[in-house]
Amino acid sequence: MMVEPFKIESESEADSYLRDLLEKSKYRTIDEIEIRAQQYIEDNKIKNYFVKKARGMLKTYGHEIE
Repeated sequence: MMVEPFKIESESEADSYLRDLLEKSKYRTIDEIEIRAQQYIEDNKIKNYFVKKARGMLKTYGHEIE
C-alpha cells in the first residue's frame, strides 16, 4: 500500500492545520510557519493565504511579526 505525502490543498485544510499547529507554543514562530508552507503547500495562492492567516493568529498569541 502506498501512502501519499501530506499536502495542504485548500484554505479549509490550511485553517485546520494552523489551528492544530499553533496549539503548541513551540511551533508559534513565523519561521516555523514558512517552513511548513514550503513543505506542504504547492499552490501559491493557498501558500500566501496560509502565511497571512498564520501571521494574524500569531498576533493573537502576543507575537510581534515583522
